[in-house]
Amino acid sequence: MPEINSANLEQLHPSIQSAVRAIPVSDRYFIALSGGLDSMALLAFAMPYLLKFYKPTIQIIHVHHGLSQFADEWAEHCHSVSDAMGLVCHVERVNVAAGGKGLEAAAREARYDVFERYLSNGGVLLQGHHQNDQAETVLMRLLRGAGPEGLSGIPQQRALSNGQLFRPWLGLPRCVLEAEIKKYPVTWVEDDSNTDLQFDRNFVRHEILPLLEARWPNVLNSISRTADRSSQTHQQLLSWCEAQIVNVISEQYAEDKALDLALLSVYSMEQQHFLLRHWLDCLRVEHPSEKIFERVWSEVIPAERDALPALRWGSNHLRRFNGCLFYLNDQAVQAQVYRYEVPCDETVLCDDVAPLRIASIGGRELKVIFKAVKGGVPNKSLIRMPKQNELITVRSRSGGESIVLPSSIQNKSLKKILQAKKIAPWRRLHIPLIYYGDILALVILGPNESLVADGFQVSVEAVAIEICWK
Repeated sequence: MPEINSANLEQLHPSIQSAVRAIPVSDRYFIALSGGLDSMALLAFAMPYLLKFYKPTIQIIHVHHGLSQFADEWAEHCHSVSDAMGLVCHVERVNVAAGGKGLEAAAREARYDVFERYLSNGGVLLQGHHQNDQAETVLMRLLRGAGPEGLSGIPQQRALSNGQLFRPWLGLPRCVLEAEIKKYPVTWVEDDSNTDLQFDRNFVRHEILPLLEARWPNVLNSISRTADRSSQTHQQLLSWCEAQIVNVISEQYAEDKALDLALLSVYSMEQQHFLLRHWLDCLRVEHPSEKIFERVWSEVIPAERDALPALRWGSNHLRRFNGCLFYLNDQAVQAQVYRYEVPCDETVLCDDVAPLRIASIGGRELKVIFKAVKGGVPNKSLIRMPKQNELITVRSRSGGESIVLPSSIQNKSLKKILQAKKIAPWRRLHIPLIYYGDILALVILGPNESLVADGFQVSVEAVAIEICWK
């Protein structure tokens, strides 16, 4: 591959010149090099320009998916080309396991995990997607019934980890890149799977797009404009949702980011749909199918007031409780059975002693801190030190527990207390119970709320134990 310096850039196709000059300025670039034509064009046309004008560090990333019998040859090609140009090439081998999303999605996820790691300290990652890739993506999403977000297609620029991803060729058809790169002794590899028509993208690429281009020669530009306009529409909807979502988050269950259905009902049905989808996006949850999504409105919301309707897709759960809609994962809805002894020794009483971590319970860390109470009103997570022969244990709920609260003369059912406090049933599964011997001494309801049994309170100027569950 010859060196193509800045003087040569002026001889390239005008659209390529504009694309190269639009690359964001940075002191660190990474080029995602598959070895194919589009990414090799980044090396040939963009890399020399960046080196001359920005003086950055440029490194190559080749992701070895191991899915083709030629994968080792592609990695070797990228290595040899990088060596010839004096660039560092990182060959990252990944394991791709096709799950419910399919092989292509699994490979993409593994690939972007690599890219995010390299951008953890900032920089710009360049990818070679071009206008044909954009058209394929938009058409495939159109056939799946996508809305403005899906029809926005591939973004030219977006944040990734602590850096930026940028695709210079996104507005250029592949034929322009191919015609230009053939003027130079540049070699590239061809992915053998790209001709396999069992993959939807290849069918669109080889069967559908050629027909459309034969009938409408400007179809790639038209599809790109559709993507741009859909992106604008999506951004407007996103701005509206970001402004409105705070109005429908439950104040009582703010920690859970639950939706208050009474507040949500103020909006039109279309607006409710937008807000629910945005809520899932904020929680970084993959949307359910349209069929499941519609069941929110037909089954979950209109269910009887005392019912506990639920929906599930994959490892995702939607639950309704006390007029609110909650999102939960598998861990949150599964009971956890445990019993831990708490080592208790006053000799560890020191401000410099790190908290004693007991366990992860319900996705939160339970820690024990020995401390001296120096005045004021103790907070509710404090409990007195044990007396001789009082063994402290942390236990899960098993049912039938009761507790004697201060100013009370009899045991109160823990179940009824939790119900009265409107604590969601799945939250009750994980509430840690602190026992002194066989007596329930402390119930940790959440990061900032506990129930301390009578006789286990802490007096000021005393030694105490603080139980933290955050």
